[in-house]
Amino acid sequence: MQKNFITRRARFFRQCLNIAVLIASVTTLNGCVSTQNESPYTYAPSASPYQDVVNAQQRAVEQSKLLLVVLGAQWCHDSTGLAERFATKEMDLILRAHYETVFVDVGTLEDRRNITERFDYPIYYATPTVMVVEPKTSALLNRTSMDIWGRADSIPLSEYIQYFFRFPAMTTAQKAPFINWEATDEEEAYNKEQALRLQSAYDKLGPLLALDLQGNTPQGLNELWKETKGFRTELQKTLIKRAELTLDSESGNGVNTTPALRHYNPFSWEHN
Repeated sequence: MQKNFITRRARFFRQCLNIAVLIASVTTLNGCVSTQNESPYTYAPSASPYQDVVNAQQRAVEQSKLLLVVLGAQWCHDSTGLAERFATKEMDLILRAHYETVFVDVGTLEDRRNITERFDYPIYYATPTVMVVEPKTSALLNRTSMDIWGRADSIPLSEYIQYFFRFPAMTTAQKAPFINWEATDEEEAYNKEQALRLQSAYDKLGPLLALDLQGNTPQGLNELWKETKGFRTELQKTLIKRAELTLDSESGNGVNTTPALRHYNPFSWEHN
């Protein structure tokens, strides 16, 4: 078993090396010309963002790649920081070889729940939200580590490389728990209810954010942003911790450490 694993890893890295040589050759022939418009790593408005994801998922199946969905915005420094890391030659090599990548623009906190729910995730809790998906089953393979990308701009390139190398190397057995994962009925109802409340906060924040981006910061924006951030951060933390305990039965060492599905009193945006 160990010998077979080493053989697979050696074949995997040889494939990456061959692709690196090919890309280097093409770059030399084309005079290293690159513009932002040519980059696939840009949050551009789309008339049909959901269909963009559906189409990318189909391409991923056809090409035997993983699907990588990134929800973000050009105004968000963590979103653009991630895009800049993706555009490096090291990351671009990995992504082109192993992923079908689609960037989804969330605009000024527009509703994208139809996309996240496609992969059994309630809503985007941060920008960027990064989803590594097994395309045939729509299983979310990075369900227990999605929260790290809320600080994408501060993550070193070396950690990007390590992270995105991990999923193409997963065995069928390693993917199985994520493919078979299901939220409980209680969790599903709770997550849907809280996602609706969070989206209502985004709906309030969106117009204020649009004014701020035009250079006219409206009164109350910072307070509402801070209140919303506390809510969305806590929701995602609970969601991920509960998934961790489900996917790794040994992580609790026999102690029930599952966080409760917390009740939240009405927020300021729910009083209006």
